[in-house]
Amino acid sequence: MIFLMEGDILSLIHCVEETKKQNKHIFIHLDLMKGLAKDKEGVKYLAHMVKLDGIVTTKKSLIPIIKKMGLISVLQLFMIDTQALESGIASIKSIQPDAVEMMPALMPRVIKDVTSRVDVPLILGGLIKTPAEAEEAIASGGVGLSVGCKKLWLNNLGWSNEHSL
Repeated sequence: MIFLMEGDILSLIHCVEETKKQNKHIFIHLDLMKGLAKDKEGVKYLAHMVKLDGIVTTKKSLIPIIKKMGLISVLQLFMIDTQALESGIASIKSIQPDAVEMMPALMPRVIKDVTSRVDVPLILGGLIKTPAEAEEAIASGGVGLSVGCKKLWLNNLGWSNEHSL
């Protein structure tokens, strides 16, 4: 799976086409795409014209629209304090995204707490720099990782496909 965390409307279709040629699923972070509206029409364009697999967003109001368009919805949440944790869990329960990207990923106790309270897969991201940190995040309950550290993209971790980055 590829999470495209930056880019623009001009390069997006090419990125999706190239990713599909490699038999990979591609998600884009809508909030970080340049030249693309972060609204219902932007989601419709992505679903009908770009034909990606899913959308990552911090915008809770877009999750039902993303799902209605037949895309996989990933709500990105920043767990920075207890209030954000409780608000995030309430949001997950009320809007039911297909998955949640929880950041930062270096919080095993909080990851375990969230996975025990919601029935949504957690994709963990943010601040992962080493294979040991990646392993710890997965062991804490994540189903996958969103990793910006390019040295970890090479999949030299000796993991099975079940845990590949």
